[in-house]
Amino acid sequence: MPLQKSISPWKSPPQLRQFLPEEFMKTLEKTGPQLTSRIKGDWIGLYKHFLKSPNFDGWFKARRKEMTQKLEALHLEALCEEDLLLWIQKHTEVETVDLVLKLKNKLLQADREHLPVKPDTVEKLRTHIDAIILALPEDLQGILLKTGMT
Repeated sequence: MPLQKSISPWKSPPQLRQFLPEEFMKTLEKTGPQLTSRIKGDWIGLYKHFLKSPNFDGWFKARRKEMTQKLEALHLEALCEEDLLLWIQKHTEVETVDLVLKLKNKLLQADREHLPVKPDTVEKLRTHIDAIILALPEDLQGILLKTGMT
């Protein structure tokens, strides 16, 4: 999983790398569970067997979904920490409207996909959206307030 410091509010959340079983197996000797577990055994054989088992696919998809959701949640937190009112002062109305629509979509995604986002993060983002809308001309305010939840 990418480091939290590599998540920028102004870029899409980082994508997870493709899982390559061969690469994973190469790392086991140096970083495998035998280093922290007191249980002795054929760890490499156990992992080879697990990677080929029908249980692996479901387990892997669940872990990948969990990590992707965490990255999306961290991206939302990064957006909340930005001074968006300062940002809009340096950008055009079109870019500002685009930002509002993207932020609204992010909130919808968080709700729809049950992202692990703290309630105060969601509230802070809603507050940012409202403040940005109020900084726009009245005609745009009316349109943006009609385009769904804020």
